[in-house]
Amino acid sequence: MEQLRAEGNALVSAKQYEAAIAKYSEGLALPADGSQDAATAQRVLLWSNRAMCHLQLEQFEAAAADCSAALAVDPGNEKARYRRAQAHVGLGRFAQAFTDVRMVLQLNPTNKAAVALARKIKDAVQDDVHGLQKALDAVVGGVDGGARVLVGQQPKTEEALKFLEMKCFSDLAAVPRELEAKGGLIVLWRVVKQLLEMHSDAVNDEATQRSVLAVLSGVIGLLAVVASASVELAALVYQRSGPSVFHLVIELLHAQVALEYSSERAAYALMPLVGRKAIVKLCAFVFKHLMLTSDDDPEVRRVLNGILDGLRSQELELQISALDGVLHFLSTLALSAGAGAASTSPSGQPNTDALKLKTQHFANLAHELGVFSLFHTKAASALHADADAAVSQAAKGVLLSRLPLVFTQCLSQFEGNDALLKKLVREYCVAPVLAASARDRTQLELASASCLLLSALFLSNAKLALWAVQQTGNDGTLFLARVNDFLAASRTFVDKREHTRQFQEVWVDCVASVCGVENGTACVPPVLRVEIIKMLHSALENEDLVLKASALSIQVKLGVVEKTLELESADGQLVLDGIFDVLEHAHAFESRTAGRQLFWSGASPKERGVEALSYVITTTSVKNAFVRRPRAVTSVFQVDFPTAKASASDHHAHVGYRSNVYYGIGYILHHVLTSEAALKKKQMDGMEMSAEQYEELQKALKQKSALEDGDSPEQVHTRVKLLLQSRDVLATLVQLLKYSTTKSQNVVEMAVLSALHAAEVAEFRGSLVQSGVLQSLLPLSLHALSSGSASGTKAKKPQATKPLGTKISNAAGQAIAKILISTNPNLLPSSSLLSCIRPLLDLCKGETQLLQFEALMALTNIASVSDETKNRIMAEPQGLATLQYLQFSEHELVRRAATEAICNLLPNDEVIEKVFMNEEKLRLWLAFASVEEEEEDFETARAAGGALAMVSQVPQVSWRLMKHGGLQTFSRVIESSKHDESLHRAFFALENMLEALKSGGDGTSSRESESESGAATKAQEKQEFLEELKTHRPSLVTRLKQLLPKSGVPSTPVNDAAQSLLGSLLKVEG
Repeated sequence: MEQLRAEGNALVSAKQYEAAIAKYSEGLALPADGSQDAATAQRVLLWSNRAMCHLQLEQFEAAAADCSAALAVDPGNEKARYRRAQAHVGLGRFAQAFTDVRMVLQLNPTNKAAVALARKIKDAVQDDVHGLQKALDAVVGGVDGGARVLVGQQPKTEEALKFLEMKCFSDLAAVPRELEAKGGLIVLWRVVKQLLEMHSDAVNDEATQRSVLAVLSGVIGLLAVVASASVELAALVYQRSGPSVFHLVIELLHAQVALEYSSERAAYALMPLVGRKAIVKLCAFVFKHLMLTSDDDPEVRRVLNGILDGLRSQELELQISALDGVLHFLSTLALSAGAGAASTSPSGQPNTDALKLKTQHFANLAHELGVFSLFHTKAASALHADADAAVSQAAKGVLLSRLPLVFTQCLSQFEGNDALLKKLVREYCVAPVLAASARDRTQLELASASCLLLSALFLSNAKLALWAVQQTGNDGTLFLARVNDFLAASRTFVDKREHTRQFQEVWVDCVASVCGVENGTACVPPVLRVEIIKMLHSALENEDLVLKASALSIQVKLGVVEKTLELESADGQLVLDGIFDVLEHAHAFESRTAGRQLFWSGASPKERGVEALSYVITTTSVKNAFVRRPRAVTSVFQVDFPTAKASASDHHAHVGYRSNVYYGIGYILHHVLTSEAALKKKQMDGMEMSAEQYEELQKALKQKSALEDGDSPEQVHTRVKLLLQSRDVLATLVQLLKYSTTKSQNVVEMAVLSALHAAEVAEFRGSLVQSGVLQSLLPLSLHALSSGSASGTKAKKPQATKPLGTKISNAAGQAIAKILISTNPNLLPSSSLLSCIRPLLDLCKGETQLLQFEALMALTNIASVSDETKNRIMAEPQGLATLQYLQFSEHELVRRAATEAICNLLPNDEVIEKVFMNEEKLRLWLAFASVEEEEEDFETARAAGGALAMVSQVPQVSWRLMKHGGLQTFSRVIESSKHDESLHRAFFALENMLEALKSGGDGTSSRESESESGAATKAQEKQEFLEELKTHRPSLVTRLKQLLPKSGVPSTPVNDAAQSLLGSLLKVEG
């Protein structure tokens, strides 16, 4: 078979499709030549490949048949399903094509070909302007003729219903309303009523029963889709039913669930599963409408019971639909509460009051209808070892994920009623464990379900969950002592290993959950500690990775909390190697068991591995060991993140890990990228005793400093280098920075601090830009504004509103500043560069001198790029004033950086007008450029001298320079400076002043300068400048001659500038 398939593939490459079909057909005709599984896999490939050839030859019926044959054996075959969708499109069966392509996208959302095909189908459907009415007519025509017509017209009727459903799905915002406008909802409910009557009249007619239930499934499925579009449409769907017909549908579901438990039922009497699921979904959407808008308690109970009938069913898919229905309502309630808290009713009272009543109403209904008991028993049933191999393990996984979540969400509705809340937790999370015997399988399943629910409760209400454990006796250890009994007894179980493993995973995960909260380790009895150690030292199989990860997590938590874990010891190294081993195998394990792990309610191996590592990552040796385990690094940082689109579109989609996992990843990254000593020193900022004073005190006392962790800048640099070489690390850092602060602000804080640590190493700043880290920091760096007014007259802060920096915004701004200090700004997109200006100016307005200095350095770099960046800095509120204010800073480096930043804003007319045409500010700049300042702070003097040299090209500025001592300042620089840069700037500025003297004025054309008095003033000022120049001329001429080019020696820019200035000086009349 394999040889014939290879020959066929070669013919396909040569585009000889008919010959390839012959080869594939020959292979399919051969008997199995090896194992049955291998032969079946080869047949699936042959069918799929032959279908592809039929498609190329436009033999669509044959292609669809081959794909159907492949899918009958392998329903998850992505290629076969996509090719069948192509065949359906070729045959004009758009509804069936849409169903197939949607399943392909559920299997692989990134399949570009499937996305394109879905768009093609959507376009084709939307082009059919009159499709809705034609399809409705087809449905009515298939039902109005009675049972015989219904049976005969069933395929056509179902095709019309699928078309309508597909069209509604393609545009939920518009098509359902169009359907209602055409009277479609009334028509559909009339059809439902007719079908229900046929169902009652033909109880023993198998053909009629099958057709009625199949078509009824399609109609109710369509109504559920319409109701899902909005609460308003759900209300219309409900109202159009009478609602007597809707009541009949709920009764039908109840009867169908009862029929599942009947041993004498006829197979044809059961409604297709898709139809029963549609009823549950419809009940869920109507229930949301009624709960939010109606006070009709009997009706609300009726509809809620319809949802719960789905949970009472034996069908796992129906149970999942029911859980999703309840979860959908609870999510809506939570969103409404969030929106209501920010609004008021017409009477001025918060809208939350009405929502609280709705919440209490639902809580009471749930309790009265036995929802919690139902949750508990269904969890136990899902943990039961089912002899039926056809039961989907993936569906069980989904159920065991949804059920604890819905359980805890329902419990949260009892907030404020502590007595009932504690009673429910004791009854369903604790009591079954205390009462269970490990030898009684039913009791053990109920106890395991309780462990499952309790683990979920630790995530949502850890305080309540720990209270429940602590109340069990023996100083709170009785509960986990019973869990230890289960673990010990499980060694004698005769079940299949995978089923025993499932129980053990639930129990050990529950223990890890208890240990993960404050004071939780005190609840672990000594016998259980021994059992966990035994588990770690036993020869666990590859499939036991979940168990190993949870056991390691428990061991680490116990050791760290009780300070018994010595990582340098042999046992400590064993634990650390175990953590790295779990992480290295976790990603492959989760990928291999995706159907189970994506939906399993317990923590995955990666989650537990990350958790354990985060407990010990503050130790330097652990940091260094971790970065040298690249597979472990990849596993930690190769994670999925939740997306709103994924979670909203498909309840089977992977929506990422729990938030504490993302915090753990951020925590690990934060600590690996720096030293603990640096973090502790940072924490001591602003304290009465500085880090330096503390260390001196410890030396004097001959005690080891708590700031000494054996780490060094070289080790930190090595770790940063090893981590940032991984694309996964940078990609995850970007995702952590984008993680919604409404979910966990701590996650974002860890990410921002990690970015700041990474930016400390200059050679990797370019990578932070290229990977998107810089762009992700921008929205986090914006400060809030708080009203305030500055007081005082001297060196007054320029802003009327003070930026209110948070830890996150300050750290994000500082990271941006560090990145831009050494990164070539011309390589950044203009939009990104301009967006960095405001957060950097916000840092300048703060109180921390280090942040001010780094922000000024970054702004200096940005200002050098273009006129656009200069203008943006000037356009920011108080932009220039902020820089000028920092020229008065007590810190020399801040003064220098502020001066350099303003210098780089030149040439700019606004800067010249506001700074260098202002006499007071001009004197400040001359003081900065003086030879005295040069001796104390050469860099500041150089920047000031450069700015003055540049603006001296403006005649008005040159005139003001001379008026305020510029001739003397630059003459003294020329006479005394030993720095070529200062000399060159002084030569240029002085020559521009001489040019202004020669022109006879300051370059203005105002009326004052043209008047007689103005001319006299200018003449007097010029004479004074010339007299002043005479006093400096001898020493200037001498100094300039010393700096003239020497014969035989290459001339320098300073030599040339000296020669030019000397010529100008000699031409000026004395």
